[in-house]
Amino acid sequence: MKKTIKSLFIAGFAIALTVTSCKKDETTTTTPTGTGPTVSITDSTGTNKVDTNNFFVFSFMKIAVTPVSGTTIDSMKLEIAVDGQTFGSSSFESLEADQVNGFTESISVADLINSLGASVNSKITFTATAKDNKGLTGTSSITYNIVNDNAVIVSKEIELGAQTNTAIPYKFLGIANNFTTYTPGETGTARTNSGDIDFVYYYGQNDKNAFAAPNNMDGAKVIWNSEINTWASQNATKFKTTTVTATQFDNIATSTKVDDTFAAETFATGVTEKVTSIAVGDVYAFQTASGVKGLAKFTAVATDATGSTKVVLIIQN
Repeated sequence: MKKTIKSLFIAGFAIALTVTSCKKDETTTTTPTGTGPTVSITDSTGTNKVDTNNFFVFSFMKIAVTPVSGTTIDSMKLEIAVDGQTFGSSSFESLEADQVNGFTESISVADLINSLGASVNSKITFTATAKDNKGLTGTSSITYNIVNDNAVIVSKEIELGAQTNTAIPYKFLGIANNFTTYTPGETGTARTNSGDIDFVYYYGQNDKNAFAAPNNMDGAKVIWNSEINTWASQNATKFKTTTVTATQFDNIATSTKVDDTFAAETFATGVTEKVTSIAVGDVYAFQTASGVKGLAKFTAVATDATGSTKVVLIIQN
């Protein structure tokens, strides 16, 4: 039974998978020694296109086959490999009559990738091979990296003063408005912006350096009771320990720029309203009252209530 190239692609999808986004990793085009046909696979965004949602949704993969003069294209096959393991493959299949003299076909990248089942960070390689009526072949491949399409926002290093630190007036922090910090007191900024505050910093006798939700009763509202009780909103930020290391945190912030490592974190169980005895290099996962997930890495801590802490945040975009 004759098949078009598009049907060859569809026939190769042996398993159903779900992915979030993809980016093109590399494209190679080769022609074997001799007089075999030329095969190329490209995508509509061009070479070395950086991953974006638009690329995934609107990109089209194009396969082009050109026979050597005096020959015709007899058949095609497609191999699909996920992380080097072939999942879908067709043997050489005959072409439609209008394709034997060469052809191009465009296929939606979103349709292709969404028909497969690879986890985030997997690589999917499509390899097309054409055979001519002399038995000579040409081949080409294209590889896509599967990535989470949620880019991250990274804060600068933020310093917060402990409750008796008079040199650093900023005691509270929110992710809103580009990670704004807030000051206490009747003339401070916290009272009129309490709905935007996600974190309270304090140094406690038992808790030492602590990062807490504004609604935390046994820490934040002990140290800052008279202040927080004046707030119209007391947000319920949740914290969890995480396996993400300081090195991995830095890699997300400066290299990968995606939230693969914490996007799937669940905060239904195992959460706390505060993290205590914070040390330099500690990384914690958090979820704000509005549902934004993120990571906090501490780069400096205090030795008493006159000191300060420094923190860098990564959040979902």
